[in-house]
Amino acid sequence: MPFSIIDGQPLHYLDQGQGPVVLLGSSYLWDHTMWAPQIEVLSQHYRVIALDLWGHGQSGRLPEGMTSLDDLARQALALMDHLGIDCFNLLGLSVGGMWGHGWRWRRLSACCRWY
Repeated sequence: MPFSIIDGQPLHYLDQGQGPVVLLGSSYLWDHTMWAPQIEVLSQHYRVIALDLWGHGQSGRLPEGMTSLDDLARQALALMDHLGIDCFNLLGLSVGGMWGHGWRWRRLSACCRWY
């Protein structure tokens, strides 16, 4: 699975399937594997992006100076920019929903739908 360097640290993510994009926002203490059943089904019709939070799975440690969920929201948007994705759907659980909500106000046009 690929990595993107965001704020000086490697961010690990899964990119599977084709079609409209769904970004999966994981909960605290979980990596992308928490979404395995959903990825299996969704990737048959959608391009699914699932990232590992900092210090989880294969992602690097928390970047220097990171202090809030707004930072995580900005970093998730940086990943989507890196992938050339400007419109996507977010499905977040717990912390994944919180940072998704935070970034929705940062760039309203980026999110087609928010769940």
